[in-house]
Amino acid sequence: MHKKLYLLIAIAFVLFSCKDNDDINPEVLTQNQWQKVIEYSDADQPYDIVYSIDFKSDGKVYSEVFVRDMATKNVLGFLEYYNGNYQIVENKVAVSITEHFINMGGTMYSDREKLSLQDKENQSREYQLRNKNSELHTIMPPLASSLGLIYNRVD
Repeated sequence: MHKKLYLLIAIAFVLFSCKDNDDINPEVLTQNQWQKVIEYSDADQPYDIVYSIDFKSDGKVYSEVFVRDMATKNVLGFLEYYNGNYQIVENKVAVSITEHFINMGGTMYSDREKLSLQDKENQSREYQLRNKNSELHTIMPPLASSLGLIYNRVD
């Protein structure tokens, strides 16, 4: 009886001592581009919306959201992009946005040069690496009306 109890305690210890979240490996974060691709199809043509984020080893971050033709992979236009800085804080990637450009026109997308500078101050975003550093999850603020994106590494 005691052997079974010790075995159960040992198994429980092993299971509950494992960490759920991956430690952020700065090398994995910066040596890969991260993307989330969502496929859409309308009456005229199928297209992708591509969310892309690129962390640099100097603490800079660049992100863009663009629409591309699904068949040819040609970029049709942009929805937004931002530049900023990031830090790794408490196992999260904290991004401080310095320039944020978005599509304010009446069309779905536009040329990158025609995006408008959004003048909200103190914009920030948070991310966390998960699943053995293969996924980058957006951490949404409490009471957010949307779900966060899950980016995959582009090797």
